[in-house]
Amino acid sequence: MIKFYVMEENIDINDNARSFLDKDELKEAFKSFEIASQKLSENYKNLEEEIKDLKENLNTVLESLPLGIIITDEKNGIKFINKFLTELMPEYNLVSYLNKDIEDFIKMFFSNSKTVDFIKPLYNPIEKIMKTGEGKYIHIFLYTKAVHGNNKKYSGRIFIFQNIEEIKKFKRLAELGEMSAKIAHEIRNPLGSIDLFASILQKELNDEGHKEIVSNIVSAVKNMNATITNILEFSKALNPSISRYNLREIINKSLIFASYLIKQKNIKIINGIDDDLIVEADENLLGQAFLNILINAAHAVPENGGLIRIISRFVEENAKDGEGNYVCIDFEDNGTGFSKDIIQNIFNPFFSTKKSGGTGLGLPIALNNVIIHGGYINAENSPEMDGAKISVFLPALA
Repeated sequence: MIKFYVMEENIDINDNARSFLDKDELKEAFKSFEIASQKLSENYKNLEEEIKDLKENLNTVLESLPLGIIITDEKNGIKFINKFLTELMPEYNLVSYLNKDIEDFIKMFFSNSKTVDFIKPLYNPIEKIMKTGEGKYIHIFLYTKAVHGNNKKYSGRIFIFQNIEEIKKFKRLAELGEMSAKIAHEIRNPLGSIDLFASILQKELNDEGHKEIVSNIVSAVKNMNATITNILEFSKALNPSISRYNLREIINKSLIFASYLIKQKNIKIINGIDDDLIVEADENLLGQAFLNILINAAHAVPENGGLIRIISRFVEENAKDGEGNYVCIDFEDNGTGFSKDIIQNIFNPFFSTKKSGGTGLGLPIALNNVIIHGGYINAENSPEMDGAKISVFLPALA
């Protein structure tokens, strides 16, 4: 009995040992599972972050493109409309078209167009007329592309709208510039002769009445010559010679060139440009830009009470070419300011608000000269001065 009892005890001990062994293995298995689960959770979280970053990057790209973008799902429901398209059509709330059928958008903004024209594959762009407001239409190029997932299953479509009004306008301006330059050269040759003979005649005449007539001829010739110079300046290719200059010194030279008009109208100038502000520029081109802006302001302000204020500041701007640090030069005046129509056209060549004597090239030349420095110009009304404000943005030195 005793021997049997001992054997039974041995059997029980072995079973208990095996039971404890199974529990240890189970604990290890659970521990391994927890570690694997934690790693899987971390990987999933990282994957979600990567997907989020990719979506944000894609969204940034789509929002920054100078093209209208619409993306639809597999049922032709609108899922995305980018900022450029909404700004192109400010009179309409395009956000209200989200989740609606693309057909609703087409019927609203494209008269006499069939949906099938938009959803069929387009290997080349087609030209369409799109409504952008009440009585407002523009020409666009339309591109469409079907989107397929990894399983090659159709998942939607992307629509691209390119405003070709700007393309056509630049083409017309280029042609106009070439033609204007040729005409200007043809006119300048006889003008030189007229100016020479009129000046000689003015000296030889004794009759004051005749002298005044000839004086008017000389003055008119000089005005025409100045107009031709502006046309040639606008038409020619710019080759800047960049060096470092003190900005205040460039402004001061521009003020000297504009001094005759400033004194004639008794205009007060407030020059708030920092004394030690350095920029990289072509002194002549940038000086010409400042001079044209000053002349434009001087013509706008009243006589005996006109005020032009020039100040500088540093800004971080989300410019057309991306974010960056800029030196901003503000030219503010107490003139008549800008109407909405003027602001929209002020930098267009040959647009002028002057009844006579204006070429409409002063500010377009200024804009070209600033753009070639990697900058840009903004025009708005000045609430402080009750007049106009033109801001020149130039890349700041690192």
